[in-house]
Amino acid sequence: MKKVLLILCLIVCVDKVSAQDEAKFTDEDLTKYATVMSWAAMEKGRMTDVYNGWINNDEILVATRFVEIKSAKGDSLKLQEMSATNDEVLAFEKIQVNYDSMTASFKEIYIGKIKSDIGAGLYNSLKKALKTDPDVKARYQAIYDGLVEEQTDQADESDD
Repeated sequence: MKKVLLILCLIVCVDKVSAQDEAKFTDEDLTKYATVMSWAAMEKGRMTDVYNGWINNDEILVATRFVEIKSAKGDSLKLQEMSATNDEVLAFEKIQVNYDSMTASFKEIYIGKIKSDIGAGLYNSLKKALKTDPDVKARYQAIYDGLVEEQTDQADESDD
């Protein structure tokens, strides 16, 4: 009798745990997540523009040369083979240091936004659900697209 009772308790517990895995997300939850993700996408775009500006406006390094030096991945033999000058290498390293600093700052802010605006638990469960649940993904995408459109409209108005 005790075994039967124990088995029934286990079945009920497993059923409750699996029901909790099928979390329902409110529009507010999805909006919190979408707000941080749209901010991140805009910030990544801004960072790309800044990075490309550094590369394209460098007085020593032209963009194609930058790509060549980057492809050498710090290998002194490859740099020597392509006749990279010390000035070019220094200009490349300066841009990369600035870029690394910018991305580290972004990452710190991004993690902070996840923790404060979304919450780590909600972030993780929503991220997982977005990969596996088409209904959640469709609801999220609609909210995300609305936020991006709103942000684009605001940016256009500020440009005028």
